[in-house]
Parts: sequence; C-alpha cells; structure tokens
Amino acid sequence: MSFVPKFLKGNWLKRANLYASNPQKLKLILPQLGVYISKKGLSKVKDKLVLMSNYLGDIAKGHYKDYDGKKLLVVIGAIIYVVTPFDLLPDLIPPGLIDDLSIVAWAMKEAADELARYEAWKNEFLTKN
Repeated sequence: MSFVPKFLKGNWLKRANLYASNPQKLKLILPQLGVYISKKGLSKVKDKLVLMSNYLGDIAKGHYKDYDGKKLLVVIGAIIYVVTPFDLLPDLIPPGLIDDLSIVAWAMKEAADELARYEAWKNEFLTKN
C-alpha cells in the first residue's frame, strides 16, 4: 500500500510552506522530531531522520543558506507528517509506523541530492570550525 499519494493530496506541503517561511516555527518541530526519533521500530530510518533534523536545524538557525526551496518543503512536510499524531495510520496501533516510514523513505528519495549537498556542506563547515 502506498501512502505517498494520500500524503500528496493532504495539506502537508501547504503546512510545510508555513514552517519554511518562519524559522521560529521550524525550530519548534525539532524537539518533537527528537522525541519521534527515539521511538522503537525506527532503526532503519533513524540516521535519515537525524540527517533531516540537522538539515532543518541548520536552516532554521541561518547556518545553511544554499538550499533548494522545493526540497526543503518535501523534508518539512514529511517531518510534520511523522510528528503529527493524526496521520493516515495512528502510531499507537501496531502497524502505525508503516505510513511514517513510507513517507520518510519517499522524502529521502525526493530530496536525496539536496541532503547530499547539505551533508557535504556540513562536513566542510565542521572542518573549518
């Protein structure tokens, strides 16, 4: 079952636009993402979620400025989706993380080049500082 078409028909990317235009609001979802990342059953995507969290954090703080706005919306939309308790399958029921994992995998694929550029920038940034 593919959850991506339902995700795209929802208002997740529209909501992402509100977060992208407000760094303070963007910073507010990062602690929620941290709690989400600590859930059991996410070991396969934990590193990807940490990468997304770092990406959003560096953008919100104004450190990373050379980002693709469309890819940013994809990442924010996916993150809002996974931290929101009211998604397609509630996380409280056993298969509840399947839709989340599907959306994260899709977002990683859609934003792969953007996140690779960010990682290269981050490695260079850390080397300089």
